[in-house]
Order: sequence, then structure tokens, then C-alpha cells
Amino acid sequence: MAASTDLDSNIFFSKEYADNPYPTLKLLRDEQPVYYNPLMKQWMVTRYEDVMNIFADTENFSASPNGDHIGQVFGPTLMEFDGEVHRKLRGVVAPEFVGRKLQPLLSIIQRNAMALIEKFTAKQATMIAEQAALKGEIDIVDDFATRLPLNVILDVLDLPQEAHEMFHGWYPAMMNGISGGPELRIAGQKANAEYHAYLDPLIEARSVNPGDDLLSRLAVTEVDGKRMTPAEIKSFASLILVAGAETTDKAIANLWYQLLAHPDQWQAVQQDPELLDRAFTEMMRIHGPAGAQTRKTINDFTLHGVTIPAGEYVHLSLYGANRDERVFKDPDTFNLFRDDLYFSKELRSGYFKDGMAGHLGFGLGPHFCVGYQLARAETVIGTKLLMEVIKNPRFKPGSNPQPIAIRIEPWHLHLEFDTA
Repeated sequence: MAASTDLDSNIFFSKEYADNPYPTLKLLRDEQPVYYNPLMKQWMVTRYEDVMNIFADTENFSASPNGDHIGQVFGPTLMEFDGEVHRKLRGVVAPEFVGRKLQPLLSIIQRNAMALIEKFTAKQATMIAEQAALKGEIDIVDDFATRLPLNVILDVLDLPQEAHEMFHGWYPAMMNGISGGPELRIAGQKANAEYHAYLDPLIEARSVNPGDDLLSRLAVTEVDGKRMTPAEIKSFASLILVAGAETTDKAIANLWYQLLAHPDQWQAVQQDPELLDRAFTEMMRIHGPAGAQTRKTINDFTLHGVTIPAGEYVHLSLYGANRDERVFKDPDTFNLFRDDLYFSKELRSGYFKDGMAGHLGFGLGPHFCVGYQLARAETVIGTKLLMEVIKNPRFKPGSNPQPIAIRIEPWHLHLEFDTA
């Protein structure tokens, strides 16, 4: 086992760590890059090179721990399988979210974004008429970020937009059930069961008369000559709903936080909105939607002189790796003009042919996020359109703005802006 440090493992359950985990993660990177957390009964790996290599090492590390928390709410999903089983199941879903298949979604994203903006603008116009002196306000989280991705996913699955509020209640409950305590898990399972009951007649109908949507594709696609079972289809649909909506809404809100917290960067994207692609990449590096992924050792594995026994859980810290000063200069600073980050299309390996390091926010290797292009498109397009409507946005005084924290509690990002 690793040598002892002065670090109290209780820090990981504290508000201090939830609000700002980065000082603790730097301490681990510098002093104990392989750290055993006795309270969580898992090993923490925090350096970029180590996280990258473990993602790629499918001989020694399994993704099966995803079934321990995600599977408890959704049932079995592709995230917990390894090897050939994972490859075949991923092949059903991945083509829908990358390459040419994504192109039709761009118009959907634009339409949904503009519909939200128009609704919001009308809302503000009414408020202004009633209270002429009132400044415009928006909660980027509740009024926009949690709405746009869900609208897009509903279109992808060909589910009614009129049921938006119902789905808007289900997916946060399902996500909180994955990472929360017993009460939240029960609430997540209840929401998931209601969602599955809603899907049952739709899956049955589309297995006979499929349409041009992902739910139909899941209902008729064969894996090894057999169609997926209704249970498998519903688990996929749960994963798609939560991963497609919950992760992207955090990306949108975190991007707005980072830009407005750095006025020079905000000024740059206002002058050239095409820079939003770079801003998205830097946001994914400095504080992306997901803080970590978990793997399980298949064999004994030695790293930095520390042997992790087979069968142990390994916490791969994306937050720690993406701020590793061994790879990124001034890693705690948001800078869309940095010269040590790969800003082009995300790939599945950490380093690229020109020697630049890519962010690890979408993971790496076989379990690289299937929705990465969709998340980027929704975030960048939605932000561009919103920027055209709200003028001179700034954090609302007294609102204590911050990027989304690790803890599970309501999160808001209140802005005010000029209405004239």
C-alpha cells in the first residue's frame, strides 16, 4: 500500500472539497499520485499521463464499476461492458451521434435554441412592460442550459416536446440516483421506472413500424443476429436521456461561468463567436461536467512503485489530470488562447501527432463518450444564439456565481443584462 500522507480522507466529503477540489488534487499529484482512500475503499490516480494510460489499458482495467452505480438505476448499459460485448453494443448507438448522422441534428439544435430564446425574450418583454425600470435577468441553468439539451434528446428519440416538463423532472432524479445516497437512489429508480413504463408501448409500436429516430433504431437493430430486448432498449434510452441532457447542461452553464468570470475571454468571443469552439475545449479541460471515472483492476498493477491488487476500484480523476502542471502551463487559469492544449476535434487518445495534449473530459479509449460531438454542438450553437439576444450580461450581484460543484444540490447561475 502507498506511503502515508498528512491528508485526512474526510476532506473528500467536505464542502471545501466539493466547492474547490483542485488544491487537494494538486497535493495528491505532487506527493502521492497513487493514493488509497480508506473511507471510499478506492485508489485515486490524479496525474494526466497515468489517467490516460489506464483508460487505454483494457488488459488490466475493466469498466465494470459503471454497473455498480449507473446500473443500479438504469439496468445494464454499454458503459459497464468490456471488449467485444462493449464494441457491438456501442455500434448500435454511436453512429447516431457522430459524423454525418449529426448533421441533421444541427438544425434541431438551432431550432430548439431559438425557440427557448424567443420564449425567454417574450417573458422578459412582459416583465419590462409591467416594471419599466426592471433589468433583464436569466438563470442560465434553469432557463436555458437544462432546457436545450433535453429538447434535442426528445427530438432524437422522437418523443413529444409537450412532455418536456415531465422529462425535465425525471432526468435530474435519475442522475442524482447514480451518485447520491440511498434516498436519492430510490428516487432515481422511481423516475427511471416511470420513464420505462412510458417507453413500453412506444418500443412495441416502433419495433413493428419503425420511424427515422433512435428509439426505432434500437427497437429493430440486431446484435449477433438477435434484436435487443425491451429491457436493454430501455436501459439505453435511460443512459441517452441522462448522458445527453445532464452532461450537456453542465457544459453550457460552466462555459458561461468561465467566460463571464474572465472578461477578456468574453470580449474575445463576442468579437469573434467562432472562438466559442476553443472556449468549449478549454472549459472541458479546466472544469468539465464530469470529475472522474472509475475502473476495476483485472490484475495486480504497479504504478509509481505502488501495487494496486486485482479486484480494486480505481478512481481516475479527470479534474486532477486536466490540471496537471506537468502537461499544462498555468493549469488553474482559463485561457482559450493557450498553446499547450489540442483545440481540434476530440479523439480517443491523450496526445496527438503534433505533441499537443487533449483534455480528458470525455474520457479516452473504448469508452470515449459517444455524445461528445452532440455536446459540443449544443453548447456552442446554443451559446452563440443566446449571445445574440442578451446584451452586456453579468453575474447578478449577491448571487455567488461559481462553476457547478461536485455535491448534489440545486445549482443556479443568475445573470442580469441590458434590455435596451
